Amino acid sequence: MNNKNAVVGLSNVRSMKFFELFDGLLRRRESFFEAIFNDQEVRPLIRWSITATLLLTAIYGLTMGMMSFSSHGFSTGIAQSLSSAFKIPLLYLVNLTVCYPLLYFVIVLIGSRLSFLQTLTLILLTITMNSILLAGCAPIVLFFIFTGSDYVFIKALHVVVFGFSGSWSMIALWQGLTVMCEKSDLYPKQAIRILQIWILVFGFVGAQMAWSLRPFIGSPDREFEFIRKRVKGVNEGNIYQALMAPFTKMTNQNRSQEPVRHVDSELSSD
Repeated sequence: MNNKNAVVGLSNVRSMKFFELFDGLLRRRESFFEAIFNDQEVRPLIRWSITATLLLTAIYGLTMGMMSFSSHGFSTGIAQSLSSAFKIPLLYLVNLTVCYPLLYFVIVLIGSRLSFLQTLTLILLTITMNSILLAGCAPIVLFFIFTGSDYVFIKALHVVVFGFSGSWSMIALWQGLTVMCEKSDLYPKQAIRILQIWILVFGFVGAQMAWSLRPFIGSPDREFEFIRKRVKGVNEGNIYQALMAPFTKMTNQNRSQEPVRHVDSELSSD
């Protein structure tokens, strides 16, 4: 790999302005990948990525809370917006903290020779791309909020935005690593398949993390809560159990009705 080309492509991160790095990441992702694989500017890129992710996800978090202005008024709208602006960055960073060690240990076992910080920088740049797309979608979300869209539609819109942003950024990471695998032997091709599985794990854990930190939008029929309180007798601690609960309830109801139907059939036969 040509180290000189990487330096020319990325320049010096310390000398680049904050928003110049945004433009560089969108236009010249390959230069960032090459610099990381050459172990250049790794620590400055980590600091920039974390700062950018915190800023951009907080902006989108503010957008998510805007729905409460129309449903609950100014004071609740401010509280919900600030709450979501705090929790969305927290969601990404805690999710990364939980999931990243597994990725690093597995790819090292497979044969990756990238360091802990190099691999972390690759993932952080991906999350930064995700954050850029989230912030880019914020005006669209605000448009629908201020034109009178209801709570259900806005909630679905946020799901679409997160899905689109996450998918696009992970595809960009996969494409970048595929190219780098052809130029360098530091990252084996088998590790790309592991990364694809890890992406699913990241999304799986992230969904539960978001469920635990809700609400982000603010339900129109509930008062403001920083974290949703659990209701006694209702299992809402796990998103997947909550999603399965209606189907489980229907199944149990059907089973409880089966003996009654059997008795009815016997009586009618008598």
